[in-house]
Amino acid sequence: MGSESLSSEENPSLESPLQNAEQILFVTARASQTTGSLDFYTLNNGEWLAVLEKIPVRLGRNGLLLSFEKREGDGHTPTGIFPIQRVLGKGKKEIRNLEYTEIRKNYHWNDNPKSRSYNQLTKHQEKGAIPLWDSYIYELFVVIEHNTKPAFPGLGSMIFLHVWNEDKPTSGCVGVSKEVLETLVSVLDGSKKPNILIQILD
Repeated sequence: MGSESLSSEENPSLESPLQNAEQILFVTARASQTTGSLDFYTLNNGEWLAVLEKIPVRLGRNGLLLSFEKREGDGHTPTGIFPIQRVLGKGKKEIRNLEYTEIRKNYHWNDNPKSRSYNQLTKHQEKGAIPLWDSYIYELFVVIEHNTKPAFPGLGSMIFLHVWNEDKPTSGCVGVSKEVLETLVSVLDGSKKPNILIQILD
């Protein structure tokens, strides 16, 4: 963790369209890389403070891709600016001003483009739906709101910030250590309009 301040002059990314956000999570990497870096800043008394800096992350097996080019199963992590609105996890948690869903054994997420429930949480088994209970990577995760409201068939689903498999890239998500994710979730506050920015480095 760090306590360095961050000004908009030093980091132009804090300007519009993130000007109303008081918490910003940056994920950056070069386009073809499957590893990147996470930095998390929060605004406190008018000053940007670093909560997490230069944290290693795992990305999609084919690296980053512009959000509008993302397709189901392509192995890319989509870039863009996404509001942080929902957290899911196993067990009860106190989440400040964000939607929290406690995962049950029958909960699934649908990644079948032909389903009416495509890219949605379902509370029962469906064809093409992925069980959330059985995998440790879904112990805790933040939904990256790519292609969620509404969900267009085939444009990508199940894009999360979740617990990583340290030695492997993801299928298109952002993976971090469970400890980092626990810290991040404990600091997130929906009243601060948190956003995640995923960006390709030049």
